[in-house]
Amino acid sequence: MCRRRGRTIRSAAWLAVLMGIGIGPSAAQAQEARVPEGGELPPYARVMPVPPGPGPVSRFTPVRNGLPTIMLTGYWPPTNEMLRQFSPNPVQNPDGWVGQNWEGRGYNVYAFFPEFPGGLGKGEGDFEVDYQDTSNDFWPLVATLEPIAIVSFGRAGADIDWELEGGNYRYTTTSYSADYLTPYRPTPELPFYNEPVNTFRVSTLPLAQIVAAVAACGANVNPYSTTYDESKFLCSYMGYHSNWYHELHADPEDPAWNICAGFIHLGSNLTLPDAILCSEVTLRTVIGHVDLQRPVPGDLDADRDVDYDDLTVLTDCLAGPQGAPGAGCTGADFDDDDDVDLADFAAFQKWFTGSS
Repeated sequence: MCRRRGRTIRSAAWLAVLMGIGIGPSAAQAQEARVPEGGELPPYARVMPVPPGPGPVSRFTPVRNGLPTIMLTGYWPPTNEMLRQFSPNPVQNPDGWVGQNWEGRGYNVYAFFPEFPGGLGKGEGDFEVDYQDTSNDFWPLVATLEPIAIVSFGRAGADIDWELEGGNYRYTTTSYSADYLTPYRPTPELPFYNEPVNTFRVSTLPLAQIVAAVAACGANVNPYSTTYDESKFLCSYMGYHSNWYHELHADPEDPAWNICAGFIHLGSNLTLPDAILCSEVTLRTVIGHVDLQRPVPGDLDADRDVDYDDLTVLTDCLAGPQGAPGAGCTGADFDDDDDVDLADFAAFQKWFTGSS
């Protein structure tokens, strides 16, 4: 829906091969701007009604089960259709939300996207193809979900690409392609408007790992990554927001810590089954990356396993002077009461695997 291809990495191609990053062509025809309102939807597209409401946060209540959340967004099909299973809206997703502790991986996954009852165009509901609507949906959602990862998707040209954008620029406001509803471009009341022109927000998705995983998944797809997204329509705008949110919450000490975020373009010639498969592979890869960044409770020797070695560290800390956290023992104070004691040992027992 959105743009020319992003600028691809084409210098030092041998380095990209070593890193496992696919290399896309340097230029191709694709959708840089809006298509005529009412354009024909692909045969697989379904159109579900969207309940009235001021925004997506008014249409659902997040599950509070202690698990971190991952937020997915889409625009035109196939992006909305491939994410439908993760929609918490029962009207848009009558088959039922599968995102609660998805595949038992320890994350709640939510997806948001518009419907297109009148054909391609602005759409209706969440993340309409509109600058103001996208911003007004995005900020309340991230404040509610505090996503540990964000993956945004948008449609590109008539190809089978799976193009991971390396980052997004804040271009001059007048250079953005017009959307469907006046005012046609970003306006002064939006947070985006005050971002300095030419600010660059880098993707923090595990690009090389996603490219490799999608390439190996058996889909008829062409995965690669770019240095940045050259487009100037809603996809570029959405990618900037996703990366911007990450930068605002990149500190691990932030209660709303975001580990990674980024934008992926996919070709409109992808079949829906292939798009779904690639989105699931991408999501599993992102979860694996996020898992590696998060601390493992009870892992006192930082080997990502809670075993007898960690028990030895904890025992030594318990035997210290009055059990007070000393050098190397601060991490053993699991309840943050400035004392390593039996309460910390009880907490440790929940995580202890007993493996050697």
